Amino acid sequence: MTSSRFSGRRIGALATRTAAASALVLGAVGLASAPAQAAVTGFGGAVGVLQTVTVTDVTTSGVGQSTCTVTPTINGVAQASTSGTLQGTTLTFQWTPANVGAATFSMSDCTTTSIIPAASITQVTTTTIISTPNTAPLNQAVRVNITVQSASPSTYTPTGQVVVRNANGAVLSTMGLTPGPGVGQSFAYYWWTPTAAGTFFFVATYNGDSNATTSVSPQDTVIATPSGNTISLSAPATMTQGVPVQLTATVFPSGTQGSVGFTVNGQPISASVPLNAQGQASFTWTPTAAGQITLGASYMTSQGGSGSTSERVTVVAGAAAKDTISLTQPGVGPWNPNGVYTVPNGTTFTFQASTQSGSPVTLSDTGPCQVNGLTLTVDVGSGQCNLVASSPGGPGYAANQQGYTVVASPGTQALTFQPPASSRVNRGRNIRLEANGGSDTNAGQAVNWRAINSGGVCRVTFPANGSVIVRTTGAGTCQIRGIAQAVPGQWNRMVVNYTYRVR
Repeated sequence: MTSSRFSGRRIGALATRTAAASALVLGAVGLASAPAQAAVTGFGGAVGVLQTVTVTDVTTSGVGQSTCTVTPTINGVAQASTSGTLQGTTLTFQWTPANVGAATFSMSDCTTTSIIPAASITQVTTTTIISTPNTAPLNQAVRVNITVQSASPSTYTPTGQVVVRNANGAVLSTMGLTPGPGVGQSFAYYWWTPTAAGTFFFVATYNGDSNATTSVSPQDTVIATPSGNTISLSAPATMTQGVPVQLTATVFPSGTQGSVGFTVNGQPISASVPLNAQGQASFTWTPTAAGQITLGASYMTSQGGSGSTSERVTVVAGAAAKDTISLTQPGVGPWNPNGVYTVPNGTTFTFQASTQSGSPVTLSDTGPCQVNGLTLTVDVGSGQCNLVASSPGGPGYAANQQGYTVVASPGTQALTFQPPASSRVNRGRNIRLEANGGSDTNAGQAVNWRAINSGGVCRVTFPANGSVIVRTTGAGTCQIRGIAQAVPGQWNRMVVNYTYRVR
């Protein structure tokens, strides 16, 4: 009986282990039968990029069938179907995604036991370019072109808007894009009219769309000039034989460093003339013969840039009248040619000058006076200055010079420290006549101060610090007089009086 019970327990245990083993085998079979992901390559990427997709483990029921119809979808929306080529169990097809989203595909006459994975279709990157002319003439519209290009090899045509801004970030124009002209390309353009000479900067920003990223163009520049050229030439349209004229060339942009050479009928008439800080160079030339001529100017920058311009002018024969010079002293009036004018020592003023030709006036002096531009300074008390005003002439006018005689006379001294004006003051107040040390007058002369007929009302004191003080000691009238001696031939004697009523 005991042996029989043991055998039953062994049989039950074996049955249990066998059942467990069977369950493990079945479980393994169940795991192996779950579908795997298909081996798909080349699926997914940017919008507009042609994709070559391969799918393995593809089967078909047709004997000898070599093609399969494939229908891609993006965000569940079917795209245009395409035909794939089947070689063995590998299917190859091509398609181009039209928009962003999650993509997959189905095969209507081919099957696979694997799961087709989803792919991500992303925005295509873009490049924005703004193109402007190098130069533009004033008050004439020029075209500014903007191109937005999808990154190659995408064929997606960007949509939306571009914004054109200047160097300060101010919006000049906002425009919608037009497709073309190239593949994956859109364009817009903007008409811009310069009203002032200078260098202008432009930047274009593409705002992007759901399928294309934003992008900002590199900065581009336009140099606006009167003629639309990088150099302009200023000269009278009509000149007179034998009369000097000033030729001025301006190179843009302003501040360009380099030099300019001038020509007549293609032949040089000047050496190189350095450009000034404003990018200008001038040369005075005298026509030698009448007739039509071509004036020219060419430049070379310090960086190796160059350019030229020319214009036709007329030179007429015949003697020209001398230019008329007008020289006016402010507050006094015009000076007459060959006139004699007395000017006190210490006087400085600036003439107002003009010519009938419009040319500038220059001043020179052969005497002891000082001339700086149109400013005359008389800093001697006696003597004679010979002032000369000159004009180079201009269209229809010959050069001219006019002389003036300036007689220097002794000047009027002035206090270097100004005491309080005559007024009422309270008794006990101290009145300062001179500051501590220094010259008493502009001529370097000392002033002798004293109280006159003050009757004990006030007295002048001289503290050790070098100042001069009036001390008021009683009520009444305090009369103060200061005298500076003359400087012979330079400055007149100075007398000043002050009256203070002490109460």
